[in-house]
Amino acid sequence: MLELKKVKKPVKITASTGGGMSQSPFRPKYVQKKPPCMDTCPNGTKVRDYIQFIAQSESYDRPLDESLTQAFYMLTESNPLPSVTGRVCPHPCEDACNRSEKDSPVAINAIEMFVGDYGIKNNIQFKKLNDVQRKEKIAVIGSGPAGLSAAYHLAIRGYNVTIFEKYPHVGGYLRYGIPSFRLPLDIIDAEAGRIKNLGVEIKTGVNVGTDITIDSLKSDFDAVFVAIGTHEPIKMKMNGADSPNVYTGIEFLQKAASGELKDAGKEVVVIGSDSAMDAGMVAKRLGANVTFIYNKGTVSDASEIEEKGSTEVKEGHAEGIKFEFLFALDEIITENGKAVGVKLKKMKLSEKDASGRVHPIIIEGGQELNIKLDTLIYSFGQKPNYKGLENLTKNSNNEFLKVDDNYLVANEDKVFAGGDILKFGLVTDAIGMGRYAAYAIHEKFTGEKVINDERKVIKYGDAVNREGKNMYIAYFQTTERQKRTSRDPLTRVKDFEGILNDLSLDELVLEAKRCMSCGMCFDCGSCFEYCSQSAVKKLPKGQHFEFHLETCNGCKKCAESCPCGYIDMV
Repeated sequence: MLELKKVKKPVKITASTGGGMSQSPFRPKYVQKKPPCMDTCPNGTKVRDYIQFIAQSESYDRPLDESLTQAFYMLTESNPLPSVTGRVCPHPCEDACNRSEKDSPVAINAIEMFVGDYGIKNNIQFKKLNDVQRKEKIAVIGSGPAGLSAAYHLAIRGYNVTIFEKYPHVGGYLRYGIPSFRLPLDIIDAEAGRIKNLGVEIKTGVNVGTDITIDSLKSDFDAVFVAIGTHEPIKMKMNGADSPNVYTGIEFLQKAASGELKDAGKEVVVIGSDSAMDAGMVAKRLGANVTFIYNKGTVSDASEIEEKGSTEVKEGHAEGIKFEFLFALDEIITENGKAVGVKLKKMKLSEKDASGRVHPIIIEGGQELNIKLDTLIYSFGQKPNYKGLENLTKNSNNEFLKVDDNYLVANEDKVFAGGDILKFGLVTDAIGMGRYAAYAIHEKFTGEKVINDERKVIKYGDAVNREGKNMYIAYFQTTERQKRTSRDPLTRVKDFEGILNDLSLDELVLEAKRCMSCGMCFDCGSCFEYCSQSAVKKLPKGQHFEFHLETCNGCKKCAESCPCGYIDMV
């Protein structure tokens, strides 16, 4: 979308005109602002831009295929894995969407998935930013979201990039920590393959630290980016926890993903919160009856699942997983060296603490529950495994790595890091860290600094117009949100195929048109129509409007009627 033209400064005026019309000292100015969807995205994706490009296809007489192709490039300017994030990102951008003040947030995640899938189906390949082939070589350790993102952003700038992955296949946590029914393997392969097609070399089955030393990488490469993730589970210390049929969630998922584990027995018990549900849903697909001991505290009864439950909890419940709420593990019962059951104690929610939160606490002398099992799975979190990389960290507890503002590892001059090794977070957090670390590496070699986006964020209600708000959202009609559907639960538990269905093309367009283009002109013409002083002039299509302030009396009607809050009175 093209920017509005800058115009000359307003003329100097007096308090009133000769005809008695009152004058305001303020004059309108077009000021593009950052939308809250982009501001809350950890990767800074230009959400508004690519969605509006789709929404305006008809008004600009663009074929929809052309708009979708360009939207793909706008989206992947920051995120090279849109089909991945369109499936597994919990979309904090939607929580911040100004559209929720009108009816419901724009289905950004569903649109992202459609655009990403469109790119795969139509074999759209990435483009390099220029024809420069740089001499510097970069090693990336790990092919998860952070590693793939860093490799992409370096490769499009002409760097020679080699990824070292310890597992047999590319994807890291995406492949070995997320079940294929949530993130299909062909999606991972397609999006990683597109990065490989930029000239990135991917060496799988190579464990840096044992098969090859990091010192040799530092010697052979000009920079090293460490993105090994957090594949080391935090294990509980309880009698029976070391039984061969007791797994942490990440262990169970990794063994299932690699084909090492194909049968979990008839009865499986899973203990944990939302993230542990993936393991329970995998066990269900392996033919087990699954009992989920949900101890997060946000849901205390099955009747609350639809209202308060996470996506994972709702999906597991729909697939027939049995829930037990507010129970704590008290004992693992073993026979002949194997776990055969668990003893649980009932909990209750505490009073609210100073932060307003409640916590589950055991009821002394309360109800006990015994459950027989063939497999026990629990998930209490994960941490990095620095085997062979101990020199990068000065702690002995596998804590998160420390880096400076440029993602440079402490006491290192060419080793950078990003992803879960810095903090356990969202996939899009890792993608963002890979992106910004790549920028820092690029700056190291070129001195070219990426400028931060310091535009003001336009959040509905932060400024004042005739509604007492900074966006005139009464302009927009109330419309129903288009939602992705899921495959029937009773059918999908029989296989590992993807759960989510894409929007249809018609649904995509309808949903894109719900975007309110917060902070950027979308040619509604309100400023032109409401100006009685002929101070707003139309420009050729795509250039929007401009102010001619010689006749403007500062009445503010243009700003008050601007649906997207693009006009400031200054």
